[in-house]
Amino acid sequence: MTLTTSPPHVSSPPDDSFVRNTNAPTLYDTLILERSTSIFFDYLRECSELSQRTSDTGVKSTLLVPTNKAVMALGWKPHQGSPSHRQIAEGGGDVEITEEMGRANVERWISAHVLPTPDIDFEISSDQPTLLADKSIVIHKTRTGEKEEPWRNYAISQNGGYINLTRRIEAENGVLYVIDGAISSD
Repeated sequence: MTLTTSPPHVSSPPDDSFVRNTNAPTLYDTLILERSTSIFFDYLRECSELSQRTSDTGVKSTLLVPTNKAVMALGWKPHQGSPSHRQIAEGGGDVEITEEMGRANVERWISAHVLPTPDIDFEISSDQPTLLADKSIVIHKTRTGEKEEPWRNYAISQNGGYINLTRRIEAENGVLYVIDGAISSD
């Protein structure tokens, strides 16, 4: 029996695209740890391009992530599509949603919750575009006085009401805001 004292061979990654700065977790890493938004994260993982975007340190994004409670309050599931985007069959019944339609509906819904910017620009009161084509959000100042966390003074305007920003988490590739409602994909 021969004993060797040399360490076992350890192979390195094929390129250094695997190595990343570990100063802060990525948006994807943050979503793994954020239990209150696990339903959104489950849907995000179905969208490979959007999922990749949240782990890519070279692409900055802002995620508006509804809580599990907000997603369950929708009255429909994101893979079904919003009520105004559902196809109605002749005779008034719902059309069976195919796997392809379900994926497209989820991607559309997730895209409405992603801004292609590193953070929300609270100085702009005009529409801020999302990754969903022709879909923007409007941020309004709803309170005054928060000095330590000024973002708490703002909410997303939607359908005559507001969706509150309840938590802000910085990541290496952007910012995640936990919100108490879901952004409409209409």
